[in-house]
Amino acid sequence: MGGLQDHLGESENDRKYLEMMTSILETDVVGFAVLDAGGKYTVFNRGAEKLTGYDREEVIGKLPPDGMFSDKDTCQILEAMERSLPVKNIEVTVTRKDGSGTNLIFSMSPGKDESPENIHYIQIFLDNSEKKHLQRLLMHSQKMETIGEMAGGIAHDFNNLLEGVLGYTTFMMDLIENEHELYNYLEIIKKSAKKAADLTNRLLALSRSRNNSKSQLNCNNMLRDVTKLLERTIDKKISLELNLEKDLRAIKGELTQLESALLNICFNARDAMPGGGKLIISSDNVLIDETYPRLSLKMEPGNYVKIAISDTGIGMDEETVEKIFEPFFTTKKRGEGTGLGLNMVYGIIDNHGGFINVYSEMGKGTTFNIYLKAEENEAPEQDEERDETPFERGNGETVLIIDDEPMVLDIGYEMLEKLGYKAMTAGEASRGMKYFKERQKDIDIVLLDIIMPGVDGKEVLREIRVIRPDVPVILSSGYDKSVLTGELSIDDCTTFMQKPYSMEDLGRALHNALGKSREN
Repeated sequence: MGGLQDHLGESENDRKYLEMMTSILETDVVGFAVLDAGGKYTVFNRGAEKLTGYDREEVIGKLPPDGMFSDKDTCQILEAMERSLPVKNIEVTVTRKDGSGTNLIFSMSPGKDESPENIHYIQIFLDNSEKKHLQRLLMHSQKMETIGEMAGGIAHDFNNLLEGVLGYTTFMMDLIENEHELYNYLEIIKKSAKKAADLTNRLLALSRSRNNSKSQLNCNNMLRDVTKLLERTIDKKISLELNLEKDLRAIKGELTQLESALLNICFNARDAMPGGGKLIISSDNVLIDETYPRLSLKMEPGNYVKIAISDTGIGMDEETVEKIFEPFFTTKKRGEGTGLGLNMVYGIIDNHGGFINVYSEMGKGTTFNIYLKAEENEAPEQDEERDETPFERGNGETVLIIDDEPMVLDIGYEMLEKLGYKAMTAGEASRGMKYFKERQKDIDIVLLDIIMPGVDGKEVLREIRVIRPDVPVILSSGYDKSVLTGELSIDDCTTFMQKPYSMEDLGRALHNALGKSREN
């Protein structure tokens, strides 16, 4: 009793039909059950077994197990049965036999044979966990996008302020002797401002914009370098294990950013093992297809490089795991962490078109799985280095600065004077365009802020290129250079500088841009 053949009967005439129906209804994808007039199960297919955890032998001829449905859902189902009404596509939480909960889509319809006493109820269960999972991914993605936009705006404004702090501090240090009692205080201010600039760069890492300055990388080489650094910096009580895929595919990325993200995760793992433990770093080639568990809304089929960082530390609960990428959320004591580290990690991986999956259990450790889209070709072993080449001072060339931040204009003016240039300043885009049109022959180079209210720097640049295509333009912003991608066709002689920049950075950019202009 309980099999479909027993319930439906099996005559010679309908054998083939019943065999077909049995094959359909005995699927393990959809849960199918039938209750009699007394509410006892008479049919319970493989799908129902799989979704509820109960074997059919345990439920056939019995009422639904106590606690399988919540009290609220039980009342709704019983009321529908009493009134012979259908129940269509409601969400129910079913407590499985092992005590775990699962979300199901539940439907029920009453049915009758020719005799009224043979009334029965057909129940259908559909797994709703994938839908819930995708909803959580969507909410997380939307939340991180909103946070990224907000953080990027804060960082942009803060970088403009830091430009003034660093600039004026540098001017004051130039006016006094190294031995002066105020010199040390100014040096502390300068160092603090640079640390603040580093924090804003972490905020900028949350930006959703893509950065085009990426090259092919060999992740194994990157992981070896990260491991060497960790060997010199983490406690000897923590053992390091490196497991690398031999023929790892190449990826496209920025080495410095990715190393920073990996080190941040590793340092968090170190802090999670105060008494010692094991830190395991591994790489793998992964083929993601339609059968792969959905880890991100932007996950597309294809070849990926997977980097896993696992520790045997204290672990995290589910609530903490859901919050770790939010800005300023930290599990560390006050003063020990900014709560920006994992935000930066999320932003960097997201800007590389990748995604992160985190698995953790209290007392059992944590694993960060990072997935980066694989390239077809092998990666060259090279890295970009900061330009520290010497530069020559200006020779009276005229620089037009267009920026809506008064402090940046003042600092820029003084920097240019000290570097041997003549400066013209405009506090808004329209005024800058007016100056350029009137004195275009006298202007040798333009220092242009990209983001300004009203007519922004991108429109100004297009107008400048129409009037004088040959004039070099240095673009600057409190955002990173990803604000340029997909919107501007940048001339070869144009340079980008992210605020805050030092007088040396400005001098080098001016020298290089003017040099390129002369070559052309």
